[in-house]
Amino acid sequence: MKNAVYKPYISRKTPFPRASLPLAMAVCGLLLASAGCERKQVATEVEQSAPVAPVSAVNEAAADAFSSEYWQAGQAQVIDAAAAAQALTRAVAQLLESPTEDSLETAKLAWLDAHREMAASMPFIKVAFSPADLQQQGNELLLALDSWPAQAGYLDTVPGYSSSGIVNDTAIELTLANLRKQHRLTAHEEASTGFHALEIMLWGPTSERSAEQFVAASGGEQPEALAANRRRELTRLIARGIDEDLAQLSARWPLTANDLSQRYLAQAPVARVQWIRSAHLDMLRNEVLPRLPESSESDVESGHAADSKQALLAMLRNLQACWLPEGGGGLADLLLDRPQIAALAKTFGELEERLLKMEDPIELAAPAELQRSRHQIDALIGLISGDTKVPVRDEEMTPVSLQAPEE
Repeated sequence: MKNAVYKPYISRKTPFPRASLPLAMAVCGLLLASAGCERKQVATEVEQSAPVAPVSAVNEAAADAFSSEYWQAGQAQVIDAAAAAQALTRAVAQLLESPTEDSLETAKLAWLDAHREMAASMPFIKVAFSPADLQQQGNELLLALDSWPAQAGYLDTVPGYSSSGIVNDTAIELTLANLRKQHRLTAHEEASTGFHALEIMLWGPTSERSAEQFVAASGGEQPEALAANRRRELTRLIARGIDEDLAQLSARWPLTANDLSQRYLAQAPVARVQWIRSAHLDMLRNEVLPRLPESSESDVESGHAADSKQALLAMLRNLQACWLPEGGGGLADLLLDRPQIAALAKTFGELEERLLKMEDPIELAAPAELQRSRHQIDALIGLISGDTKVPVRDEEMTPVSLQAPEE
């Protein structure tokens, strides 16, 4: 096996070469996509119940080079996500300062960009929090950032309930610390932090939010208690929480941070490769599959933003770039044989083709297409784990002469 070196991260601003990365999409888009009625609790741990095929005969020098480059690629992606979260915070601040339809649209676009960057970070986050004593931290981070589905009535007024939500509950003091305490307090859909809580605030409980609803109100003895002003403050705090969480993650990633990176690099190169493989399998099982609903009546992850398909592609983008980067030298070259590599590329390509034809949000796709996509995800799991064996095609077999040599 040739020395395999993971190619440096390709910025979201640079289109992926379609010949070698059929599932990757150009930067503009890719957001987390949507899932069934109840999301499983985020599971960052490597699943011990589903062992992957053992790593055998792996070139240790190649594994070292690949795994080091992979960590650097993760750092670049997390930095992008943190920068997008900062831009989102600024856009929300501008909306609150000058509530116009243009500033509301700008805030929505900033949400889409930040959410897609976070989605693209998922394969790296899964690896970083693989160690047993970090798994709970990883769970808490992803639940704080990406808990879904989110119940609109937990946050704001909904049709038929004019006094619902935190916006109208003046007993809840609006601080970020309190919102973190309220998050998923009595039910998993009671999201008060993260992207999907902010999605409800920006798009509105019925996807009909107007900029006028962010205009500051005056009057009364306690104007800060008015629903309009609490809506403004709640929106600001949720955006700030996303910004803080991604900034803290970014600060923990560099090699000099002596935190996440040191835990990863302390492992032998082949062990790091196995970490990556196991984390990616966990992501496919517990993050990707739930975002492909088994019926068209399921909740969707980003239904208000109507961008769930792009979300799913965002997550798959960096997964494929790791296994099948341009020019080769990815994880597939280290861990799989040639027939498995060919089958993996074919499956990624077919999955992309199917997803691109689906409705968005993905909940609107035909049930048969959703089911076929789930089968393709299962096929990816089998190939990446090494459990699926692919026979060598006849045309690839080297003829062997059985004729005895002449004396």
